[in-house]
Amino acid sequence: MTGDPRPASGRLSPGNPLRLVRYADRPPLALEPHRVGKHADHYVDTSSFTECFEGFQSEMDDIEAIRDRGHLVFVHGLEGTGKTSLICRCVHFLKEIAGQTDLQVVDARTLSGPVGTPERRMLGLVFKICSQLMESAYFSGSPSRLARLRSVIRDVDRLKAREGLAADRVRGEVATMLWEIGLGSADDGPLVVVILPRSANLLDVRFYAEIAQPCMMFFAELEDEDTGQEHPPFGGTISVIPLRPRPLAAEDGWAFVERRLYRETDRRESMNIQEGHIKAIMAAYDGRMTIRLLVDGLAEVFEQIIRADSPRDVSYSDLASQFILAPPSEETGSS
Repeated sequence: MTGDPRPASGRLSPGNPLRLVRYADRPPLALEPHRVGKHADHYVDTSSFTECFEGFQSEMDDIEAIRDRGHLVFVHGLEGTGKTSLICRCVHFLKEIAGQTDLQVVDARTLSGPVGTPERRMLGLVFKICSQLMESAYFSGSPSRLARLRSVIRDVDRLKAREGLAADRVRGEVATMLWEIGLGSADDGPLVVVILPRSANLLDVRFYAEIAQPCMMFFAELEDEDTGQEHPPFGGTISVIPLRPRPLAAEDGWAFVERRLYRETDRRESMNIQEGHIKAIMAAYDGRMTIRLLVDGLAEVFEQIIRADSPRDVSYSDLASQFILAPPSEETGSS
């Protein structure tokens, strides 16, 4: 019988191989989308993840073509399949190909939750975009552009103070605001990449995407198990690009562990894991193992060994206990 691994307890110890300094309290899963930096080697290619990322690269290999129209990239799949990490890698790729282009990334995921009506979330998004653009050289280096940007921020504040805002009114207002600061023109303004709040389905992001301007791109992360869901019509001004990471394939389990844990040396001095044991775990989950389940489970296995203060290799019993499998008949990994 299988089930979710037990939740990790407490902070990860310094000796835990899945601990990153910046994210010491948990396995390094949800990296900030536009801050890959020294943790770029966190990414481990799996068949599903690589297929999605390469598909995005082929769609977005020309930074100037991205300016020609609005884009909505939705990353859609089961919880724990690496949607946030995929967004992070895609945005980092955009930064790499942008070159001298002024690319601004706005992480609007904090707009999720009980923050009022969709209309007020839209105003919150515009406010966040404008606030972030104040750091752009395109605006900060021009007093007139900066003045227009500040004027838009004041207009957003005034709209937020009104009661009974209608959806159509807000859509029209915010589209005009973004156009006024140059986001709907073909000049040399910044390319704006917006990370939208998580949504239950694509209808939730349609309200945001309908005001996308030609030099804006939205990433939408969907927590929805219906991976065959079709996107609603957004009109001819938006290009919709679906990316659907899937659970780990059986052959990806060991490849993930080997590259994630042993990328710097052939083997560690302690806490080694046998390939056959990981493959047995993968087989027991029968196509339902995700990156989150695997990383959370392994992180807790390492914590238990570290807390026991007796460094040793990871046994199959350690794995079976953490991943809630039937006890093995012997230490070969069979059950």
